[in-house]
Amino acid sequence: MKHFLLILLVLPAFCGFSQAYKTVNNVNPYKVMFGLGWSIWDNDGKPGDIAAFDQMQAEVFPTRFFADYYFYKGWSAEVALAYVRYKGLRTVNNQANIRGTGFSTDVNLKYSFYSLLGKGLVDPYLIVGAGGTIHPSSDTLVPSFFPTVNVGAGVNFWLNNAVGIQLQSAGKIGLTSDFFGKSNYLQHSIGVVVRLESVKGSKEGEFKREKLKLNTKKKRIKTPRSKGGKKKGKGDDA
Repeated sequence: MKHFLLILLVLPAFCGFSQAYKTVNNVNPYKVMFGLGWSIWDNDGKPGDIAAFDQMQAEVFPTRFFADYYFYKGWSAEVALAYVRYKGLRTVNNQANIRGTGFSTDVNLKYSFYSLLGKGLVDPYLIVGAGGTIHPSSDTLVPSFFPTVNVGAGVNFWLNNAVGIQLQSAGKIGLTSDFFGKSNYLQHSIGVVVRLESVKGSKEGEFKREKLKLNTKKKRIKTPRSKGGKKKGKGDDA
């Protein structure tokens, strides 16, 4: 966990230095973003081993849903829900045979480097926020429910203007009596993300009634007048 937090502190400084010459475009890249993906939980009780994939909890079906609302200049807010089952096949806090269900809900503030990088294919970002976790009661070292402080980073790889692939990792610090203790864990995710430029329907291309109405008013036909000011009749000379 400590190594993970150190990486998060170094990442924004690196991105800012490498892209300092870029100018920021004030046009918002999107308004709403949402996605669905896989949630991978790492709480085997070994903080230094962040790549022990054989000890991570995951499902074969998508287990994370998130929605993101963009504010201004890279800042947005994210709401996420995640789910996983503990089947007793992985160690949890250095314990075996832990079974049950895990849920997490989070509200995170995000900052994206997308505009600084020229709005290309790669969209890295940082997150910080708070949440709550429901943990299997069979793990006696951790409360069945505890709040968390979230710190993480992620990246979107945009396939086009609307659809992309998202990778994200977050360190969750459990607000329990043993701060930086057994309740801390890592939560990774991979999924498909969709962004919308606006949440309002566009009126472009719609028919407008005033353009479809026919003008039924009678028009007066002006007849030419003679030099004397009288209208020319049939008997008048040409």
